Amino acid sequence: MTNSEVPNELPDRPTSDNEQADKATSDCNLATSDRNLKSRLRARLQLMGRALASIAAVGAIAGGLVGFWTVWKTIRTDVFPDKQQTQREATARPDVAPRLSLVVLPFANLNNDPEQDYFADSITTDLTTDLAQMPGAFVIGRGTAFTYKNKPIDLKTLGKDLGIRWAVQGAVRRNGDQVRVNVSLTDIASGRDVWSDRFDGDRTNVAALQDQITGRLARSLNIELMHAESRRSEKDQSRNPDAMDFTMRGWAKFYEPRSKTEIAQAKDLFDSALRLDPDNVDAMIAKAWCLAIAASFRWSASMAEDKKIATDLIDRALAKSSSNALAYVVKGDTLRVFGRPEEALPQYDAALEINPNFPMAYAQKGLALILSGRAREAFSPLQLALRLSPKDPIAVSWYYNRCHAHLHLHEYQEAIEECRRAININNALWFGHVDLVSAYGTTGQLEQARQSLTELIKLRPDFTIQWFREFGYALSSNPQFRREFDDIVDGLRKGGVREQ
Repeated sequence: MTNSEVPNELPDRPTSDNEQADKATSDCNLATSDRNLKSRLRARLQLMGRALASIAAVGAIAGGLVGFWTVWKTIRTDVFPDKQQTQREATARPDVAPRLSLVVLPFANLNNDPEQDYFADSITTDLTTDLAQMPGAFVIGRGTAFTYKNKPIDLKTLGKDLGIRWAVQGAVRRNGDQVRVNVSLTDIASGRDVWSDRFDGDRTNVAALQDQITGRLARSLNIELMHAESRRSEKDQSRNPDAMDFTMRGWAKFYEPRSKTEIAQAKDLFDSALRLDPDNVDAMIAKAWCLAIAASFRWSASMAEDKKIATDLIDRALAKSSSNALAYVVKGDTLRVFGRPEEALPQYDAALEINPNFPMAYAQKGLALILSGRAREAFSPLQLALRLSPKDPIAVSWYYNRCHAHLHLHEYQEAIEECRRAININNALWFGHVDLVSAYGTTGQLEQARQSLTELIKLRPDFTIQWFREFGYALSSNPQFRREFDDIVDGLRKGGVREQ
């Protein structure tokens, strides 16, 4: 039921607090919010239409690609609904690597101080985001890329496992404020570098340094970049290097195995960044995401207060940076976590219009579809997420959500198979055991239900029907979702779960 890594702590009982108090007001504002979203998207698309007249074809480059591949002939507002065609084709035919498919492997930290890893990781993450917005590109997600960090890599095996043709590799050395980045583009099939270069700059202008790298990589692939859509627009950048440093450290903490402690520590680092620079867009987005995640696991001391802060932060971030895909994902998560999944869906779609290679956006959209009573539609985005980041540390949750979608649709055998797959990846995935108990209980496989319930109680000894029903109802008020959820709860009763 969650797209985050399942933590060790059991979420607290859903509280009434005041989180529902403003629902009527927010519903009244829905039409206005939708109009604002559409206005932002129209402005962004018009800007891109003026910025680009055409996209160059991908040709043969220095022994790399053979033949030609037309990415897009023109960019117009009416073609954007099909912007995810490359991703859909790659998912439908995982055995055929798209022509412009690549992974940005974690850049090496050439400093002797391991504490500087966060700096190299930040450059890797931002470069991944920028390349993912190139037209026609298929870019493996950050979560999967970082599973290769500090490991020996056989490029041919990597290409086969991920279904890609190119690898971007690099190294970062930081000496005080001076930064040097070495980057290479490798043709995986031949193992040969087709381009490499060195970039020098300073930490006060890392964004410009990364833009130079992205531009050179794009030219090496004969792709014209959408400069108007650069995530790091000059006006969005913090002018305070220490605030930028706190933000980078916060992201490093955020991406550690998820728990209440790690999320709280990441939030503290983003707070430090915002104290130095209240207009730091990245820190706004990141803090809002921390609050949304804390709310989803009921770690919040006050759901109503955290909702207010998160909503204000993400709205401010979007007002400053309307072409930031991550901001739309966090806006969607904020809406979904606080029981408004239908309103979250257009936010995820907006993110994917900007970055069609965003696995988290696909995965969160899949979850929001389940919560909106549209479980049948959830499979496609969840599968796209898994194709883009198959080794992602939180991919286990994406497998689980496929299981959960099947359970909502009364497809019990398929639900059992998917849940078994998820549990084989991580047996501590207690939501998976919940769904297995329900599926087995509903289908009369009571011995299997008893075995699954035993595993569930080991992980969550205070699990009850009453708690789970309250938890599920807090996620969505959609009538279809609740009817389906009631059937799941009934399956838990048949499987032997106690009421209170």
